[in-house]
Amino acid sequence: MTTLRKLPLALAVAAGVLSTQALAVDFHGYARSGIGWTGSGGEQQCFKATGAASKYRLGNECETYAELKLGQEVWKEGDKSFYFDTNLAYSVSQRSDWEDVTPGFREVNVQGKNLIEWLPGSTLWAGKRFYQRHDVHMIDFYYWDISGPGAGLENIDLGFGKLSAAVTRNSESGGSYGYLDNEWKQRPTVNDTFDLRLAGLELNPGGTLELGVDYGRANAQDNYRLADGASKDGWMFTAEHTQSILNGYNKFVLQYATDSMTSQNNGRNEGATIDNNGKMIRVLDHGAIDFNDQWALMYVAMFQDIDRDNNNGTTWYTVGVRPMYKWTPIMSTLLEAGYDNVKSQRTGDRNGQYKVTLGAAMAGGQQHLVASGHPPVRHLRQVG
Repeated sequence: MTTLRKLPLALAVAAGVLSTQALAVDFHGYARSGIGWTGSGGEQQCFKATGAASKYRLGNECETYAELKLGQEVWKEGDKSFYFDTNLAYSVSQRSDWEDVTPGFREVNVQGKNLIEWLPGSTLWAGKRFYQRHDVHMIDFYYWDISGPGAGLENIDLGFGKLSAAVTRNSESGGSYGYLDNEWKQRPTVNDTFDLRLAGLELNPGGTLELGVDYGRANAQDNYRLADGASKDGWMFTAEHTQSILNGYNKFVLQYATDSMTSQNNGRNEGATIDNNGKMIRVLDHGAIDFNDQWALMYVAMFQDIDRDNNNGTTWYTVGVRPMYKWTPIMSTLLEAGYDNVKSQRTGDRNGQYKVTLGAAMAGGQQHLVASGHPPVRHLRQVG
């Protein structure tokens, strides 16, 4: 049976015929909106340790942020299909009723499933996409995230694991130099990341391993060149073990990055930068577990060392927990305690910060922290 559906716009990569039958559009979304006051007066102040790449987020997000995802399967024949996906996001600073905002298209892509006969179960995709992101929810920290415009082939079943390959692109605001109209000018620099992952390797009962390698390089336009001393390219290697435990999971991660991959330290390249030659080592353990119908816990512990050739690196430690007690199917209490410590490579000085937050939460359809490791949706929280 063949099913066709119609959308008002299409991507060139879709290469298929969209039909006249319009059915319900899939909707997924995420939003947060926080408001608070300080004890000494004034608006809510959100904070993180100087030099740290993230913060403990419970009661520590001062803006309104939303993602509105709309998608639809636009063609299906047997087990072959095309899916059109979009994601519109925006953020405002939470200071008045009317605030100007410039929304951004975080995702616009087409995904074709089972299109290649000899690679059943695989997905061919192209466009702009959140690509297989890995994060620590309680500190909003994305440690493996090459999202952006690109293309790839994912979930190729090898029997012992699934292989995925992709290339994505992100740009730096400057970094390329050349003559234009007899003037020496600077222009943005395109950076490409080539990503290869092998996931689902069964190592032990309830435990799987994912391995990945990312190579990034800067591509200056014709007649332009990178600045002297620019890092140009770099590598990032990732190994992640996921263990099912107590209706939840534990993830242990090892990562190593070089040169242009040590700016964002998540797989995105910044090869036009002149001060990021060096290496990064990260050891991370995080998870979410349900002890019983009342008690649940999220936790994180991480060590990250960025060793720069110019001695401008940092060593960052962070450890935190977020236990939750469920009083009723709707009401729960959360306590988040976290500590960050950042040491300067150049001076040896340390910057430490504690954060403790007690919060009450109301949620419909509460499921604690199972499987996904994320708190339940439809939350109303009061923190102090």
